[in-house]
Amino acid sequence: MRFFPILALLTFLAAPAFAQDIVSDAPGASDPSGLKRIEGALIIGYDQSGFDEMSIPTSKVTYDGPQSSTTLEGPRTRVIYLVPGDRSPLEVIRNYEAELSEAGYETLYACGKQDCGPASAMSQYLYPRDAQLKTLGRVSAAVFSLPRDDQRYLVATNPQTGRTVSIYAAFETFDHFPQLYEKTLVLMDVIDGAPLTRRMEFVSAEEMALGLKAEGRVSLYGIHFTHDSDALTPESDPTLEEIAKFLNASSDMQVFVVGHTDMTGGFDYNIDLSQRRATSVAKALSERYGVSASRLQAAGIGPLAPVAENLSEEGRALNRRVELVRR
Repeated sequence: MRFFPILALLTFLAAPAFAQDIVSDAPGASDPSGLKRIEGALIIGYDQSGFDEMSIPTSKVTYDGPQSSTTLEGPRTRVIYLVPGDRSPLEVIRNYEAELSEAGYETLYACGKQDCGPASAMSQYLYPRDAQLKTLGRVSAAVFSLPRDDQRYLVATNPQTGRTVSIYAAFETFDHFPQLYEKTLVLMDVIDGAPLTRRMEFVSAEEMALGLKAEGRVSLYGIHFTHDSDALTPESDPTLEEIAKFLNASSDMQVFVVGHTDMTGGFDYNIDLSQRRATSVAKALSERYGVSASRLQAAGIGPLAPVAENLSEEGRALNRRVELVRR
């Protein structure tokens, strides 16, 4: 009898996780604008980023990487689809080829099966382990864990709009997640080759003082974080220095440090992210620049105070900001 709990634990660990069926798109996810999905497909992974870069293979991929590639820049949308029934990777790619051709896209590169390289190398290059989506937790992270060599890849660009679409389809044979097992999975990346939007990111200490005096708040776009994180990047230092300069010159000033996000993702997630980011800014000002912590109060309000619409990357970028608000 004393061995029963151990056996029970082993049985639990060996059992497939998250066995419930996927019956709808992941919360907050949607198709990239202007692009259709395979009939009946469901979104199980989703991410949007601002101005980003992505390396696109244009030749066979080995475990050392592709023999040739091209790097694209622009706002990026990443979607992972779970395709229903027995739709093969070839059927998926042929449907997208037809749709994209009718929309004016030109094929940059296409391959199938071993011509793409080993499926494990190809999938890891396009969906590396350090960039897994967590949209549905471990289910989304586990896609392409053991893809079959019946894989297909297509990358096409629209010369009129500058948009590039990368589509990878493969048959999953990893059986730990029943929802994915023996299904075709599709990884779609859409890179909108719009030029970098130049913003007046640097706000001087004097401009902060004027803004707070006139409106009681000032928006700052020069504070940057790593994606989906509260970690400040080095590009934030000039703006942090100006905040400290302003506060040190106004020794009686107390401010709220307010974090804002766009509406991508869940509400609770964005509230938490904005709070953590505001806290990181306040902590940096106190620990690195000597501003008294008692003069700073961090607050995160997520997507609740937009300054632009959230339907375009331009609008979402304006909504992602940090503000100083006079207390």
